[in-house]
Amino acid sequence: MPQCARVTPRAALVWAMGLLVLAYAGGLCLHVDRLSHVADGVFGILTFWVPTAVCWLAVSRSGFRQPEFPLAAAAVTSFAAGNTFYVVGLAGGGSLPFPCLGDVGYLLFYPLMLAALAFAVRRRVRRLALSVWMDSAVGSLGAASVLAVVLSPVLGSALSGSPSMATAVAVAYPMCDLALVAAIAGMAALGGARVGGRCLLLGVGLATFAATDVIYALQHIQGASVVASPLDAGWAIGLALMALWVERAARPGASAMAEIESTIGAAALVVSVVATVSGLAVLAVSSQTHLSALAVVLAIVTLLAATGRTLLAFRQVTRMADLRRQVCTDELTGLPNRRALYAAGNARLVEPQRRHQALLLLDLDKFKEVNDSLGHGAGDMLLVQVGARLREHVQGGDVLARLGGDEFAVLLEEASHDQAVDIAVSLRAALAEPFALEGIALHTSVSVGIALFPDHGSDVSALMRKADIAMYKAKASGDGHHVYSGADDSNDATRLQTVEELRIAVSSDQLV
Repeated sequence: MPQCARVTPRAALVWAMGLLVLAYAGGLCLHVDRLSHVADGVFGILTFWVPTAVCWLAVSRSGFRQPEFPLAAAAVTSFAAGNTFYVVGLAGGGSLPFPCLGDVGYLLFYPLMLAALAFAVRRRVRRLALSVWMDSAVGSLGAASVLAVVLSPVLGSALSGSPSMATAVAVAYPMCDLALVAAIAGMAALGGARVGGRCLLLGVGLATFAATDVIYALQHIQGASVVASPLDAGWAIGLALMALWVERAARPGASAMAEIESTIGAAALVVSVVATVSGLAVLAVSSQTHLSALAVVLAIVTLLAATGRTLLAFRQVTRMADLRRQVCTDELTGLPNRRALYAAGNARLVEPQRRHQALLLLDLDKFKEVNDSLGHGAGDMLLVQVGARLREHVQGGDVLARLGGDEFAVLLEEASHDQAVDIAVSLRAALAEPFALEGIALHTSVSVGIALFPDHGSDVSALMRKADIAMYKAKASGDGHHVYSGADDSNDATRLQTVEELRIAVSSDQLV
């Protein structure tokens, strides 16, 4: 007989939390007096305390090793305690002063949850680049500036009275919402925010909680009834999602922010751009109508941070361009290097309109004698002058590169057999002119190997191998230049075979 799956206490508690939230939300949405009374009483208290139990069970299982989980559990507990105080105090039509102990529980939720977020994010993204942190800052400030506009009536109402503890508490609520929304936007921008399951639970839970707070505040100052309304379900859903995040993220082997990649992604740029546009919109609206000073200041700071982010991005782009240029440039001569030749050449050879091209491989003759006689500094000076002279004699569409040592290459654009030979002869003639080197008129010569596209190869690598064979043939024959032919492969094989036979003869004492 199949065995029934064993339900653990942890799973049972999570299921109970979900069912209670559904029942609580349903009771609030169904405008029936009996259901509303149940929802506002027993379900109201249980729905906020079961997420607390889920959190602390997960914390005890994780061994209190990561501070973000106890902090999050304490935040949920604080809110549940504050809510319980209000529900019990208002039972039977009673009233409570403002502020009271319930407000202490509500307000403690925000610093505790923000501290939990700070620990969770710092643990995962401490190695992120400055640009990512700036994206996060821009997103946070932009979201806060927009919310400051939305909460302007709430702040205005709270500040209208004389300074008192009640005024301070009334102002603290919207300011805490500002901080919470800013944290959510900043978290979304961190690392490109490729969000997975666990982190998504936290983000949606916090967003639901903050949205419920804002709507409640706006309804309260308008005099609307906010007792036992469907709006209460928003807090319950938000806390349940946060508890589910703690329960999953606190499992062994899991990380609180394991789904946030330490890279700059499209989401980070989207958050930054939207925040910048929001800051501009707030300033534009402030020029037409009165807005709170807080909203205007936050919008200005958002634009300043966005400007700094733009300057940093420009600096990064410039630096990347410099690095790319350094990677593809020969340090001595300033010419493209082998990597650049391969990249440009292979991109060009695949173009369908390219019919005939040629690769010229140039090698200075007796360059070693220059190094031995005048030193490597003089040799480097000669290579610089050779590169400059070659640059003067190649066409704009040709690719000139230094491959290393005393080897140069030229990829000719639209060159036939005869045109390639003519250019090789002209380059040899240009380099035959004397070079002024440390007060000496130095004459040099160059051997040129020529490979044709597509006859001798379909990519730069194949053409380079054939041109190298042709260049050695030019050196051996003394002609100065040579176009590769199929017979050169057999000659090259014969040369290698002779070298191997001589090596064996020397090691075996076979020479007489």
